[in-house]
Amino acid sequence: MNDYIKQWHNLILNCSFDNTYKMVWSKALVELSVNVSDEVDKDIIIFDFDDIAKLCLKYYWNQTIYFDLIQSPNLKKPPEILNHIKSLITHFFDAKNSVHPVRFEKIDFNRLQLIDKYEETVKRIITTLKKDVCWRFKILNSNTYDIYELDRKKGKVYFKRQDVLTLKQNSDLLFTFINYRWTQMLEGFNYSPRISRKVRAIDENNIKRVSLKKFHKYLDLMFEDSKRKCFYCGEEIEDSNLSVDHVIPWSYMFSDDLWNLVYCHKEENSEKSNRLPFEEDIIRLENRNIALLERMENATKEYDQLQMALEKNYVKQFWISFKG
Repeated sequence: MNDYIKQWHNLILNCSFDNTYKMVWSKALVELSVNVSDEVDKDIIIFDFDDIAKLCLKYYWNQTIYFDLIQSPNLKKPPEILNHIKSLITHFFDAKNSVHPVRFEKIDFNRLQLIDKYEETVKRIITTLKKDVCWRFKILNSNTYDIYELDRKKGKVYFKRQDVLTLKQNSDLLFTFINYRWTQMLEGFNYSPRISRKVRAIDENNIKRVSLKKFHKYLDLMFEDSKRKCFYCGEEIEDSNLSVDHVIPWSYMFSDDLWNLVYCHKEENSEKSNRLPFEEDIIRLENRNIALLERMENATKEYDQLQMALEKNYVKQFWISFKG
């Protein structure tokens, strides 16, 4: 294991805790590293507290709105960040006039006229991260690990270029460490079952799958000669061997969205199972969605949903989110 990753491993698995702040902080930094290009030519990579806070909000939102998980051992004094997020969730329910939970990635706070509440929540999260989290994460047994530099006044985290690329290359391993440690913490705070699934904000109870044939008319728009081709191998598909696949597996999404659906051979669908796709498949799906939108009729529900998925970068956002 790389020495730099060993430091992260030690900090994540051996940290002391009275809440789960260190887990959201570390997970956000790793997720931001995934978005850094391998070709970046800067010696120092800067992550902004604003971006970190938005990711922390996403993690806590998805765990709280679905499962209301307790994030500290003191029931009378829950973490400040969690209180702010629960307040935002209350405003969200009021604006929707419904208590139906929705994943953070699918919410348009601007359209709900909640952008001020959202931005206020982000600012409050930043305040807590600066005060209590960013510097404490680096300390273990009175030793301070030199894994990044901080400017709390400006709200910046500074990484050496190679360190960020090392985080990116080892992101899957680090996400595993973080989720494992987070699960351990939550099991000490909650009596709720299946904590490990809820760390990733997914639950399979009472979720039914439906036929995907209704999407054929849209997916067919990509094939002017009516010869359907497999998204993965590029070969033509016989009708008897046709399957519609969720590129990001259904077991992660629990929803059927045009932006995530492609044609493929039945055997390739089965072989892929519920594994997350490689980045090259994600890039091809993004390009497919751009081309598909150009071929669809405007002013329809499906057009609007696909357009929103492109504008909000759903493919990359969900893929990175589920990697963690």
